[in-house]
Amino acid sequence: MMRDASNVTVSPIAQVLDESVLDALGHLQGKWRPDFVDRVITFYLKTGEALLTDLTIGSAIGKTSMLHHASHTLKACSDIIGAAPLAGLCRELEAIARAGGVPDASARVDAIVKEYGRVEAALISRLAKQPLGD
Repeated sequence: MMRDASNVTVSPIAQVLDESVLDALGHLQGKWRPDFVDRVITFYLKTGEALLTDLTIGSAIGKTSMLHHASHTLKACSDIIGAAPLAGLCRELEAIARAGGVPDASARVDAIVKEYGRVEAALISRLAKQPLGD
């Protein structure tokens, strides 16, 4: 477990996902809207899977433009939900792809896929904890 500056233990989920970002999204209109947050999470998960497919294909065929577009989009989506570590990995790949070829594309995409799996697990856990019938 990692420790922050105040020596408080940070949970593994907190390392993957800043849930306060999702909580803030739920309060955008002043009233807590868990249904909106659930829709954002569901949309993110559907979009994320498609983008991971694009990253994997782009890496396999060496298509830098595909890597750039998918990493850019996944970065932005991940930032919106508070998945900063994943957004950071995507930001790095996006910058390298924008500059030209990506010689280590497979390793970078593998790291993104692994981190996405951690984000996905955290989001599914959050969805499972939502009270029913609100």
